[in-house]
Amino acid sequence: MNSERKSNHCMCDALFELKLLQDLLKNSQTKFFGSLLEKLVGTDTIPFLLVTQKGDLLSLHNAMEGIETKFFRIESVDLENCSATLSLLRPLDMEGDLTNAPCDVVRLEKTSICKVIDVTSICAIQLLEIEMLKRKIIIEPKW
Repeated sequence: MNSERKSNHCMCDALFELKLLQDLLKNSQTKFFGSLLEKLVGTDTIPFLLVTQKGDLLSLHNAMEGIETKFFRIESVDLENCSATLSLLRPLDMEGDLTNAPCDVVRLEKTSICKVIDVTSICAIQLLEIEMLKRKIIIEPKW
């Protein structure tokens, strides 16, 4: 197995592990405390960015919804074909407007928009703070 194939397989495995962790948040039920883990964390999503083989952040869009984003949630991983289904997270700036600049994003919103990607085009995964999914944007009056 050549080194390129090995690293691609590693990215597929990493996304699969991320999916397992995310599922643990949502599906972890106990007899006495129910879904306490999801309640403690406050979300069922672990947001992330993906870096392509070219060194750019992966950006996906949906023309019908008018959204372009570099922020994702893992929905499923096909280990055999090294592909993944991602849902797009809507990136919002301080004013609550869509933004494509990662440094301007203060909040992420889940969407139902999903895209399938070829994981062999990915070289790195950057996890983000889950606080970005729970943060409320509050704009107080200036005076």
